[in-house]
Parts: sequence; C-alpha cells; structure tokens
Amino acid sequence: MIKMIVKRLGLLIFVVFGVTLVTFFMSHVIPGDPASMIAGQRASEETLQSIRQQLGLDKPVWIQYFHYIGDLLTGDLGTSIRTQRPVLDELITFFPATLELAIAAFAIAIVLGIPLGVLAALKKNTFWDNLSRVFSISGVSIPVFFSGLIVILIFYGNLGWFPSNGRISLDINPPTHITGFYILDSIFTGDMVALKSSLEHIFLPALVLSYAQLAVITRQVRASMLEVMSQEYIRTAVANGIKGRLLIVSYALKNALIPTVTVIGVAFGSLLGGAVVTETIFGWPGMGKFVVDSISYLDFPAMMGFTIIISIGYVLINLIVDIIYGLLNPQMK
Repeated sequence: MIKMIVKRLGLLIFVVFGVTLVTFFMSHVIPGDPASMIAGQRASEETLQSIRQQLGLDKPVWIQYFHYIGDLLTGDLGTSIRTQRPVLDELITFFPATLELAIAAFAIAIVLGIPLGVLAALKKNTFWDNLSRVFSISGVSIPVFFSGLIVILIFYGNLGWFPSNGRISLDINPPTHITGFYILDSIFTGDMVALKSSLEHIFLPALVLSYAQLAVITRQVRASMLEVMSQEYIRTAVANGIKGRLLIVSYALKNALIPTVTVIGVAFGSLLGGAVVTETIFGWPGMGKFVVDSISYLDFPAMMGFTIIISIGYVLINLIVDIIYGLLNPQMK
C-alpha cells in the first residue's frame, strides 16, 4: 500500500508537468493578443508593447514557460490578466462553489445510480431493464449544454419551480462564511432562509451535472450485479435459504461494488472538470465560470491555474480510489 501511494505521488509530478507543458503551449497558439484585450483595440503600439513587457509576453514562449515553472515550484500560479489578482487567490475564492456543486452532483449520481443499477440487474430483459438502458444511453449521449437548457426551460421557464442561475437569491444574504459551502454554512449558523434558497439554486445544476456519471454508474452496477449473481457462492446462499434483501445487499451488492468503486472515483474527478459547462449555463460562480470568463480575455495564467488544480485533484482522487479498493478487496496487498 505504501509503495502504491509513493508511486501515485511520483506520478502526480509527471502528470502536472505534462499538463503544464501541453496547456501552456496550446494556450499561447490561440489567435489573439492579451495586451489588446486589456488596452483596447485603439491603443497605440507603444502602449501594447509596454503591457506585453509588463506581462512578460515579449519573451520567447519557451522562456515564458521556464519562468512559469519556476514560479509554480514556489506555489505561485501567476497573476490573472483579467482581474490583476493572484490566480491562486481567485481559485481559492471560487473553489468552494465548484466543490459544493460537484459533491451535490456526486451524491445524486450515487443515490440514484446504485439502486437503478441493482433494479436493472434484478429485472434483466424486462421493461425496467430496457428503461434503464435508454436512460443510460441518453445520459452519455446528450451534451450537458443541451440538457441544461432543456432543464431550465422546463423547471424554470414553464413550471417556475427552481431558479435558473446563481448560488442564492439576490434578495437573501449569503450565510456567514465558515466552510465556503452555502448549504453547510446555512446549517451551522441556523439560517434556514439561506439554506432553502441554496438548495433550490443547486438542485438543477447538480442534476444536470450528475446525469452523465449517473448513467455510467447505473450500467456499471448492473453489469457487476449480473456477474456476481451468477457466482457459485450466490447459488449456495440461495440453496441455504438466504434470499430477499439479505441476499441482495449483504452478498451480491457488497461484492458488486468493489469494481464499481473505480468508476465512482473517476466520476467524481470528471464532475470537477465537467463543471465548466454547467457553471456557465447556470451562472454558477465557481472555478468553471471563472476560467470561461478568463478565456474570453486570453487570460493564460488563469487557464493554466485551473488546469493544474483539476489535474492534481484528478490524480489525488484516483489515489484515494486505489486505497479504498485495496481496503475493500482482500486479494490486493
């Protein structure tokens, strides 16, 4: 286990280096000039050149990259061209909103995906199994931006049940900052008005964000359950009179979840990165919306900082998944 952790942490260094290398050079081949975005299209060439020198954009790309890596090793992600604030401070500000949305979407995917997968396996080749198959195919086929717009049209435009954007209503003060999660902070401070508004605002974006991963988890649980249910020890348990909920939960589902853990872990990492489109559609003030706004300004440091944070999170999540998998599966050392 210790060897695996050390190996993963070593891999993290190479992943971050590779991500910075690819992202940095890709971001610098995008047509456009950040100096023009800052000074305006009518700015003189002297003004533009002064801004380029100030931002270090007058140097060759490879020199800019080595300067960036040097700053990165000291924990400096650079300064945002758009806001003129340290990128790390900006990401820390927006990170709780993204993480809260990802956790809410993850909870929906788990709470609905596992029971649906079990139901589909137990009702194999029936109406419920076919319905689950259609549901899963739709989840991985429909783009997030399309499903998001449809959900807004139905639940906000036609029914008026939920708000369409933001984390909390404009006429309600956010809860006292403790964790940065509006829902938790509302509970800790006893602010039920803010809690109700926070739950209403997070429901639609979390539902849309969770749909693709919910579909993947459903199909994985179904496949694992079918495989487990065909094992000899399940037939032995049935022959000994074990059936019903005890057979499904204690014998079948417990073992079917072992290979599903990997899929669930990857799903959470995908939710963090996939929040970009969802946050943009729903006006959710998280890291995703921050980086989309930064792209329009060719804010290279902001784009790089977001990519690095997501890549580190993805590797760490996979490390946690490997640890949990080893704890669940006694065959692994």
